[in-house]
Amino acid sequence: MTPPASPEASGTPVVGPPVHRWRNALIVAGVMLALLMGALDNFVVLTALPNILTEFGQPNSGTFVVSAYVIASTTAVPIFAKLSDLWSRRNVFIGGLVIFIGGSILAGLSQNLSELILFRAVQGFGSGDFFPVGIAIVAVTFPPETRARITGLLSGVFGIATVAGPLLGSAIIDHATWRWVFYVNIPVGLVGLGIILATLGPLRPERTRPFDIPGAILLFGWVGALMFPLIQVSDAGWGWTDTRVLGLLILSVVLAVIFVLWELKTREPLVPLRLLSQRVVAASGGATFMIGMVFFPLATFLSLVVGLVLSGGVNAADTVRDVLYALVLPLVVGAALGGQLLTRVSYRTIVLIGVVLGLIGMVALTSLTPTTPTWKLAFGFLPVGGVILPLIPLGFGIGLTFPVFLLATQNQVAARDVGEAGGFIQFLQSLGGAIGLSILSSIQQLRFQALDPSPDPSCATTSPAIPACLPFLQKFPGAAVSSYDQVFAVMAGLLVVALLIGIFLQGRLPKGPHPMSPGAPP
Repeated sequence: MTPPASPEASGTPVVGPPVHRWRNALIVAGVMLALLMGALDNFVVLTALPNILTEFGQPNSGTFVVSAYVIASTTAVPIFAKLSDLWSRRNVFIGGLVIFIGGSILAGLSQNLSELILFRAVQGFGSGDFFPVGIAIVAVTFPPETRARITGLLSGVFGIATVAGPLLGSAIIDHATWRWVFYVNIPVGLVGLGIILATLGPLRPERTRPFDIPGAILLFGWVGALMFPLIQVSDAGWGWTDTRVLGLLILSVVLAVIFVLWELKTREPLVPLRLLSQRVVAASGGATFMIGMVFFPLATFLSLVVGLVLSGGVNAADTVRDVLYALVLPLVVGAALGGQLLTRVSYRTIVLIGVVLGLIGMVALTSLTPTTPTWKLAFGFLPVGGVILPLIPLGFGIGLTFPVFLLATQNQVAARDVGEAGGFIQFLQSLGGAIGLSILSSIQQLRFQALDPSPDPSCATTSPAIPACLPFLQKFPGAAVSSYDQVFAVMAGLLVVALLIGIFLQGRLPKGPHPMSPGAPP
C-alpha cells in the first residue's frame, strides 16, 4: 500500500499543527510586541536625545545615535527576510529579539557617546528582523482569509508608535534616568520572547533557497565604507580631504557597483534590483529614496535644534514631544487620506501634491532663528506661527505619498513578485533615511564648526561664570540654528529631486479585483 504523500512532497506549505484561537491571539500578540518595541524605540530615543547628549557633554553630536540604529536596521531587513526563507522562521524571529534585547541592555550601560552609538547599531540590527519575519510568520501560520486582517493590524503598530513614542520618552525623562529609555525594552522583549516560544512551532520553510552570502557581505561592505568616514568627519574631526576619508568613500563606490552587478546576476538576490527595469518601480523607488533622505533625518534634527537650542533647556523632552506630534500626526492623517484618494486619482497626482506641500513646509523651516517660538496659537488652539506651523503641511504632504509608492509597485509587478516588491520599496526608503541622516548630519557639523569654531564643545554644559566659555555660550545658539537652516535648505533641494522623479510615475489603482492568486501575500 502506497503511503500518502507528505505535505513537503506534495508542495503544500508546512505550517505546523492546527492551533486554537487563544494560541492564534497569543502568536499575534507576541509578534505585535516585537514590532511595537522596535517602532517605539526611535521615537522614545528622539525625545530623550537632548538629555542624553547634555549628560555626555556633546550637545552637537547626537545624530549618529539615531543613524547607527537606522543604518543597521536597513541592512538587516533583507538579510533576516532571506534567512527566514532558509531556516526556521520562529528561530530567526527569536534571534532578532535576543539581539535587540542585548543591544538595549548595553545601550543603557553606555559610559560615553561612542559606546552608545555602537550599541544602538546592535539594537538596530535586531530590529531589522521584526517586520519581515513577523509578516512571514503570519503568512505561513494563518489561512489566507484572515492573513490580510492580521497584516493590517500589525501595520497599525507604526501609527501607534508615532503617537505613543514621544509621550513615553518624555514620561521616562520626567520620572527616571534616560537609561530607562533602553531598559524598558527588556521586560517587553522578554514577554514577547516567552509568548513566541510557548505558542509557535519551528515553522520551517516549505522550500529552501540558497542564502546570498556574497550579496550580504557586499551590502555591509559598501554601506559600512560609506558611513564610517561620515561618522569620523562629524565626530572625530577627520577632514574631507583626509586620505582615509577619500579612500573609504572610493571603496564604498567600488563595492556598491560590484553589489549591483552581483545582485543582477545571481538567481536568488538579496535585493531584487531587477524590478527597477520597470518604469513605475524605478520612479517609485527613486522618489521614495529621496523622501526617505528627508523624512528620517528631519525628526532627528528637529529634536536636536528644539531640545538643545530653541527650548532653552527648559522642559526639553516635553517640548520635543509636542514638536514631533506636529509632524507625525499630520503624517498619519495624510497617509490614510492618500490611500483613499488612490481610488479616484492617479499615482502621479497624489505624489506631486504631496511633495509640493512638503516642499512648502521645508522651505519655511529654513528661516528659523534662536528666538523662533516652538508654537504660536490663535484662539488657544489654531497654529499660526512658530516651529510647528510648517511641520503641518510638511508631515501631511509626505504622508500622502507613503501608500502610493508601495501600491503602485505591487500593482505593477507579477503576483509572484508582490511580496518581494513591497520589501524592496521599504528597503529603499530606509536606505535613503540611513544615508541621508549620515550625510546631512556631517554637513550640519561642518557648517556649525565654520560658524562657531570653538575649541571645546563641553563649554555648552559649563557654567557661564568661567570666562573661557562665555564666547562659546553666547555664539552657540545662533551658530547651531544657522547650521540647521542650511541643512533644511539642502533637504528642500532633495524634495525638488523627488518632485522631478515623481513626474515619471504613471498609472492608477486598478478597478475591481486585483489579478493576484488567492495564496499571494496581501
